[in-house]
Amino acid sequence: MTGMEERPGDIDASRAAIAARGLMPTASGYLTAEVAVHLPFEALAPYKDALKRYFSPGPWEAADAEALSILVAPHVETGWWEHDLGGGITLAHGIRDGRYELWVGGTSERRTSVFDRTFDGPVVPESTPHPRKVRFAVGGQPAPGRWYRRSDPDPSPDPRVRRLFAEPDVTDVMVAGDFVTIGLDASWEHRLEPLLGLVTELFARPGEERTVGERTRDELLQEAGRLHLTTSLEDLHLLDPDDPEHQQVLEQALLDGETRSRRVAVAVLAEASDPAARHNAVTRAAHDDSLLVRRTALDAAADTADPDFRELFEKTLTDPDPWMRWRAVRALGAIDVEPSRAAVAALESDSEFRVRFEVARVLKGDAV
Repeated sequence: MTGMEERPGDIDASRAAIAARGLMPTASGYLTAEVAVHLPFEALAPYKDALKRYFSPGPWEAADAEALSILVAPHVETGWWEHDLGGGITLAHGIRDGRYELWVGGTSERRTSVFDRTFDGPVVPESTPHPRKVRFAVGGQPAPGRWYRRSDPDPSPDPRVRRLFAEPDVTDVMVAGDFVTIGLDASWEHRLEPLLGLVTELFARPGEERTVGERTRDELLQEAGRLHLTTSLEDLHLLDPDDPEHQQVLEQALLDGETRSRRVAVAVLAEASDPAARHNAVTRAAHDDSLLVRRTALDAAADTADPDFRELFEKTLTDPDPWMRWRAVRALGAIDVEPSRAAVAALESDSEFRVRFEVARVLKGDAV
């Protein structure tokens, strides 16, 4: 991709804007996938330090740029990448004339905001009850959806979903007949524009009219508070776990005969701010008959980094499923392995290499 042909004149302002708007994790995600993975171990710490200084209001001189090029260029011989970080800011980096260049720009230009548009394009974004999720109406006919989490043990067979997960802040995706829903672990304020463009590129169906139901989405969600078990899977993952009515629906869904509904319900309830709601949901799902639901419960508990789940993680160390044992070891490393060191060390001779590898990493103190 070669849209940015010359070094922008507003790099310093754009660097400061990235820091102020909390976009550094998104930018770093791209740079990790496209540069850091190629660097030798001894170059990783200097590279990370350079990025911290680059994405800050502090100075970045020609000598700094030269040092970064010397660090990266021997290991990344070709390639040029550009990414829209949102808010009109573009990240561009790669090899130019034998040097590694890292550019950001766009703050000096007044670009049309997503809120300035009339929303009459092929894909229309919609807010949802869940504060971290946006629904994109893509056209076509309603059909049952499939929900994916970034941490699923197996990658999605859908290349469009894999492309969405290439965005470092996307946590989960629901694909249905006429819409796509995306969850983020970052603010939507500066990510709506680029993700709307990406969803349009991947999912828009030119020439197909969007189907408009007789009831509004708000009406359907209000109904969901009364329908309990008849709430659709497509709506469950959008509910707010801190809303009492929505919480009741999700708790009822944990008793549903449909495995997919139970899986979604525990993942959403694990995001609740009420510790009791989180623990009750995870505890119930951790004893589910379905391995898929149990995996989701463990993964959702691990994502909270809540030390109160230590007992669950320790019990899971003896689970017959290798993925469950691996995830439990990783979770204990994230919340401080010391109180559980003996239990984790017991897996140093586990039959599964991935488990032994994680045990060694965690006991060494490199858990992230």
